[in-house]
Amino acid sequence: MDLVTKVHSEHVDIVITGTIKTIANAQTIKEAIRKTHEQHLDHIINLVIKDSFIITSSVIGFVIKAIKMDKIALHVNIGSEELYEMLEDMNLIDMMNVRKAYRCAKV
Repeated sequence: MDLVTKVHSEHVDIVITGTIKTIANAQTIKEAIRKTHEQHLDHIINLVIKDSFIITSSVIGFVIKAIKMDKIALHVNIGSEELYEMLEDMNLIDMMNVRKAYRCAKV
């Protein structure tokens, strides 16, 4: 898994490529979101998961807490149809502010 943070004028993109599968991956994602929020309080954070077809439960829990309890303006953009469908089956699309990334939009 690789993670790159891109700062724009009104939002910050945290772009993840590769598969999210280890505890270290989950910790890296959580730290990136925390650090980005601390440095850019007024920005929307877009967590872009380009191609991972799985996500750890700790990342799911962290994202829900960040949005619902910490009131962080966080959106999750999913590039994998399989991961999107899994989150949809778990009824987490609205709770986690999930959107399909452009490449997996249905035609």
